Amino acid sequence: MAVADIIDNSISAGANNIKIYAVQNPKPLFCVLDNGLGMNNDELIEAMRLSSKNPDDERDNAALGKFGLGLKTASFSQCKKLTVVTKKNNDISAKQWDLDYISRNDKWLLLTPDLSEYKNIDIFNNFYENNNSTIIIWEEIDKVGQISEYLETLRNHLSLVFHQFLEGIGGEKIKIYINNNLLLPFNPFNPTHDATFIKSTELIKYNDKEIKITPFILPHHSKVSVSEWEKYGGSEGYIKSQGFYLYRAHRLLVYGKWWGILKSSDATKLVRIKIEISNDQDELWNIDVKKSIANPIPGLKDELKRVALHSVKDGMKPFSTRGRRINDKNITRFWNLVYEDNKLYFAINKENPMYQKLLDLLDLKSREILQMYLKSLQAYIPLEAIQAQVQQNPHSFKQEDAISNQEAVKILKYLQSIGLSEDEIKKIEIFKKHKELFDGK
Repeated sequence: MAVADIIDNSISAGANNIKIYAVQNPKPLFCVLDNGLGMNNDELIEAMRLSSKNPDDERDNAALGKFGLGLKTASFSQCKKLTVVTKKNNDISAKQWDLDYISRNDKWLLLTPDLSEYKNIDIFNNFYENNNSTIIIWEEIDKVGQISEYLETLRNHLSLVFHQFLEGIGGEKIKIYINNNLLLPFNPFNPTHDATFIKSTELIKYNDKEIKITPFILPHHSKVSVSEWEKYGGSEGYIKSQGFYLYRAHRLLVYGKWWGILKSSDATKLVRIKIEISNDQDELWNIDVKKSIANPIPGLKDELKRVALHSVKDGMKPFSTRGRRINDKNITRFWNLVYEDNKLYFAINKENPMYQKLLDLLDLKSREILQMYLKSLQAYIPLEAIQAQVQQNPHSFKQEDAISNQEAVKILKYLQSIGLSEDEIKKIEIFKKHKELFDGK
């Protein structure tokens, strides 16, 4: 997102207080104010050049930009008029790119705006509070509809991308405000939850560069509330959010990627692997100018594959453990998992005492009809629909709730009346949930 590139510049300039101001009326306007180092007039002119940095120059360890393109490309992707007003040691400078003006004159002319035009902007008054400060102003915004709708997406994006800065990881805690509302960090690994499994951090040395890798296994939906499950699933869901999360100098660049090492699946949806690198490793990761695409070189992929395969084994345990329960000898199931002729399918458990008693009560013709019905039933289990509902609505999808306590009592009494022992009844799957019916007996 373009705003993240603007904030990168603020952080690189040493800002610890960043204010975003956005309004729809009387005309769409978007501003970012920071308390960073600011610039003098010559530095501002250099910053307004379309490419103001040599990508091969050595950078400060905390620098988040590389090519000097972020301010301009981010701004022009959203608006036609970019104004930068900056103050260094109380000396104010201002410059402006106006694409409509450039089009009319057919020349790239850098303008010096009249600051009186912005005196009615609320946030502009805050610009004068510090000796050093910079404000970015976007006008003639043409890529966003209703700003109020855009702001919610912006909040979610920035709280994720800059969560380490908002948490104070690696340095001073940074505050970001959107229309005077403090932005809260969103750590995608849910590290403070008791059910989150955090594997040991591994340090990898590659081409004399250090790479820190920490795998996380998020809690199964049965371990968290509905709201927490939805929160960490995000707008794209757990399937698309699994995989590697690449941080460069504490800033999240790319996430939810396996880079062809593995395929996303429901069984691995809780696996998220944090990768932390310094800002001098772009070539190893093929990070693009927009900082939105990365793809590690083949040698690195081999290392990542090794880590990923071990992590996936742990990530599948919450699901494989539940899958094995269908073969639990202490429970009489209604379904069996059958492996036959290299095929895997679910089949009605004909050893269930309820099924056996039913056969005893039926004549030959009725048995044949029942067998045909059950054969068809097991052949057409709506697996895709079940899987979709379990993925999308894991907390609300409760198949066992189809039998109420009252109905369970009725079934219990009937099974007792036809001669099943209490031990036989207790093992039947229904009464796994209704154990209280046997209390006091």
